[in-house]
Amino acid sequence: MKFSVVMPIHNEEENLRYTLKSLFDLHPDEVIAVLDNCTDHSKQMLEAYAKKINYSGRLHLLEVKEIPKDWNYRVAYLFRHGYHASRNDAILTTAADIVLDENVKRHIQEFGRDDVKIISFGLKPYPLDRIYFARKLISLILPRSTFSGVFLFSKKAWLENEREEDAKRVLRAQDTLMFRSIRRVYRACHVWTNSLHLRSRSNESNWYYTRGMVSYQVTHRSDLFVFLSSMVYLHPKMFVGYRHAKRMKIKQVS
Repeated sequence: MKFSVVMPIHNEEENLRYTLKSLFDLHPDEVIAVLDNCTDHSKQMLEAYAKKINYSGRLHLLEVKEIPKDWNYRVAYLFRHGYHASRNDAILTTAADIVLDENVKRHIQEFGRDDVKIISFGLKPYPLDRIYFARKLISLILPRSTFSGVFLFSKKAWLENEREEDAKRVLRAQDTLMFRSIRRVYRACHVWTNSLHLRSRSNESNWYYTRGMVSYQVTHRSDLFVFLSSMVYLHPKMFVGYRHAKRMKIKQVS
């Protein structure tokens, strides 16, 4: 199956030296790199690596300086800018700091069966942390709630179901918004892989706080659900973020 890869990049030359091989080993038909104000050698590294391996697909480099003012979250715009440029219906999203598991390709080849239009791939942080184990535990209890920022989806299904005004409004979790939009109409699934996330979570408290805000604005969780989730994660900041978003009456997306 022909598929495109979309990957926003901002000064990632240090990580790209470890991650590019795993990306191109999946043999994508097209690689779209959304270069976000890069001032290092990220662009040159991509071009050099594609030339080194005689990459026969399309390497499309989109350079972005400013984003439209009506977008709240820069990353949401960058990804969608790349999606619109894709020439294939099947699109794999990834990041410059992720070493992709070779088994992802098997799922790509099977994509579309049984009306599945979006598949997310679980990641292992490097080094492993308690968030990873907590998420795996929750995925066993609530499999429908599990999602990762590395995923394969149908461009047609995305355009049919995600509202652009919602994408403009989100403060975080633009990927969760897409997942929920497509899942309303089509089947979705999550699979755990050995893909590695090289950038460790430097501030756990901020991560949990953000997840709490997302639980209000994007996923519309109840107070009880978020409270219990914060207990599972052993971090009350998640519930604090949720309650703050609720008190501030941050506009929810549909």
